[in-house]
Amino acid sequence: MYSVRITELEKELKNGRKIFSGLNLELEESSLTALVGASGEGKTTLLNVIGLLDTDYSGQVELFGQKVNELNQTEMARLRNQQIGFILQEPLLIKNMSVRDNILLPTVYLDKSLRKSKDYYLARAEQFADQLGVSQVFDQKPATLSGGQKQRVTAIRALINDPQLILADEPTGSLDEENAKIIMDLLKKLSREGKTVFTVTHDSHIASQHDRVLQLKNGNITVKEN
Repeated sequence: MYSVRITELEKELKNGRKIFSGLNLELEESSLTALVGASGEGKTTLLNVIGLLDTDYSGQVELFGQKVNELNQTEMARLRNQQIGFILQEPLLIKNMSVRDNILLPTVYLDKSLRKSKDYYLARAEQFADQLGVSQVFDQKPATLSGGQKQRVTAIRALINDPQLILADEPTGSLDEENAKIIMDLLKKLSREGKTVFTVTHDSHIASQHDRVLQLKNGNITVKEN
């Protein structure tokens, strides 16, 4: 079963440059895959396509067996919030909200029919916080956190709704070795638990810790020897 299947993806930028030229990609359930490539090749753009943030392309994208072009905007937003978690290099935390409220924010947008109790999500957040060593900052504002703490909080927020697909865009790019290991260990654990993890990275050491490494070059993807 594939979490992601992309067939003959084509996309041009506003300047007319073709960034994807018949790109094909399949990500199996519980896979741990890294994507490498030079700056400007379109790695983040591809994540945006998979994450339903960019629909300006031709070709076919399927997520969990659903054809994206058959979904309306509301259905895409619902799928994104329920099944996709984004871990970004730059933590986009809301400054005037506590760490706890930042983490719980995605639960507000879940369908009422799927939403569990606030106590359930709080317990889930606290469990992740204990694992990642940030439980002591739950009541603080983001401005008081270190870069590594912000990144770990962002990861917990991405996972709070228990998504099946994790999209990580340079998740260790601004971290020291210790914090990078914490995030990488988390991604490995998620894959072992059945989640699909797709990581964009420039770090060859981080890439080598994935089960499969792909390279994006000249609009297409090839398998890179790991």
